[in-house]
Amino acid sequence: MMAINVITVSGNVGKDAVLRVTPNGKNISSFSIPAKTGFGENEKTSWLNCKMFGAMAEKLSVAIVKGAKVTVSGEFVIEEWTKQDGTQMQTPTILVRDIDLPPRGTSGNDQPRQQQSRAQQPPANQNNEPPMNFDDEIPFAPVTLPFPRHAIHAI
Repeated sequence: MMAINVITVSGNVGKDAVLRVTPNGKNISSFSIPAKTGFGENEKTSWLNCKMFGAMAEKLSVAIVKGAKVTVSGEFVIEEWTKQDGTQMQTPTILVRDIDLPPRGTSGNDQPRQQQSRAQQPPANQNNEPPMNFDDEIPFAPVTLPFPRHAIHAI
C-alpha cells in the first residue's frame, strides 16, 4: 500500500515571509501559520513553519505578509536539528507545493486600476440573454425557493 503525504492548512500568516538565498544561489522563503486543535478550554494553537523554494519563493514572498489569509498545500515533514548546547529540536514544517493568496485588489494598490478597466468594458448585451420574467407558474418547483428564479431550469 502506498502512503500519501499531503497536508492542507488555512490560516492567517503569523509574520512576514523571510526570503533567504543559499550559498548555491537557491531561494528559500519561510513563514508560519497557525493550526488549531480542540475547542473551548481544550483549544490549542500550534504554529507550522512553511517553506517555499525556487522561483515560487522569490516571486511570492513579498505577497505573504503578517495577517494575510493563506491556504497552503504540500508535504508535511518534521525538521530536526541540534542547538549549540546539544539539545535536540524538532519543528513541524510544510514544504509548500501550492498556495492560495488573498486577491491582489485587496491591497489597495490595484483598486484604481481595476475600476478603470471595469469602466472601459462595454455593458453586457441584454438581447443575447433570454427574458428573465418567470411570472408564469413553474410546475416543477414552488415559486418561493431560496435561490434566484433564473436558476430554475426545466427539462
